[in-house]
This record gives sequence, C-alpha cells and structure tokens, in this order.
Amino acid sequence: MDVKTESPYLPKNRLKYLFSSFKTNIAYRVWRRKLKKYSGFKKNSKFKLLDVGSGPGYFLKCAENWFPSADIYGLDIDDSLVDFARDKVIKATIIKHNGENLPFSNKTFDVVCSFQVVEHLERPESFFVEANRVLKANGFLIIATPNPAGIPAKILGDKWQGYRYDHISLKTPQQWREILLDSGFKILEDGTTGLTGFKILQMLPFALINWLPMAIWGYFPWYKGESYMVMARKA
Repeated sequence: MDVKTESPYLPKNRLKYLFSSFKTNIAYRVWRRKLKKYSGFKKNSKFKLLDVGSGPGYFLKCAENWFPSADIYGLDIDDSLVDFARDKVIKATIIKHNGENLPFSNKTFDVVCSFQVVEHLERPESFFVEANRVLKANGFLIIATPNPAGIPAKILGDKWQGYRYDHISLKTPQQWREILLDSGFKILEDGTTGLTGFKILQMLPFALINWLPMAIWGYFPWYKGESYMVMARKA
C-alpha cells in the first residue's frame, strides 16, 4: 500500500509559497526569453510543454501565464507535490511518474524542461534519452542542475548546499555536455549562474548582487557558478 509523505520541497506555509513563487518567477524569465529567441513562440502560440520534476508547480504557473494557448504538462514522483501543484495551476495536466521512463508517445512535445531534478536520478542518462524520444523534430530541452565544479562548491567543500543525500548524480558541466551530445542533442546555449552557494549572498541586501543579474541575464558564459543551465535542441 502506498503511504503518502510530505515532501521537503513542499512550501511550509502560504508566505513561503508566495516568496518562492516570486523568486522563481524572476529566475525563470530567462527561459521565456530563450524560448522566444530560438522557437519564435509568442503569447498565443500553440505547442506542448513538459516539465519533468514539476514540484510545487512554480514553472508550470509561469508557463501558463506566458503561453496561455499552450498545452502544459507536469510530472513528479511525489504524491504531496503532485496534489499541491494540481491545486495551484490553472489548466496544466500533472501526472505522478518518474523521470527516467516518460509515459508519453514518441514526438509528443515541443519543449521538455527539468529544473534541479537530474541530479536526483539514479540513471540521468535515461532521462535524456527519453526526453529526446518524446520531443518532436527540432524540439527544445531546458535543464538546470547544481554545479559541483563551481566556486562555491570548491571553497565550501562538504558544507556546500549542493552536497545532499538525495543528490546522487551530481556532474560537472562538461559531463552534462557529453551526456547531452550522446543523447542526440545540440547545445544552443549554456553557462552557469552566480554565487548563491554562499549563504551571505542569499540574504538581503547582499542577495541583490545575485538576484539583479539573474533577473537580467539568467546565467553567464562561464562554468564556475552555482547551477549549470543549458538550452539544447533535438539534433
């Protein structure tokens, strides 16, 4: 019998949910810009998007606001997150399933994205193969994942926030690039974010040093930041 447990990624109260929604809305704007740049998607464009590891639904809500005519799907393995997100989204379809064996037919989606998820997978390579399979020709893949090769990880060592019991597949940007290429993707843009791994840069007023550049650029063409970010196309 399945026993539902509460995910550590579930917002503890409404205030924390609103604050997290605000932060992620700023952080995710880069992907709206990149999608418009490479795909030409506009507000009323009709296409299909899948968010693998959709969690509390932060990105799903952003995508619904940006592209109200799109068919949006979320997928997560955690019951509590699936239930929570279903209550927050407008019309997105959210399915309980793992990310290594996607429950969709070949060439279903125009966009597949996954934020801070691939490091949790026992076989992340399987996810990339599956993402390629369910993407249409020239479809887009968007990924974000902690960077163990970044400055915060190197300086903080075992105290770095990316070293967690459930981050079982941490890899360097170069390793992810190789997996992407081996899985049939062409990298359009990649880079890493700022230095938010240092706790002092997560607190005001110092957090503005990271938040403002993130709001403007999203990520930068270097590989020493906190999270690796990549936009790729199905080759």
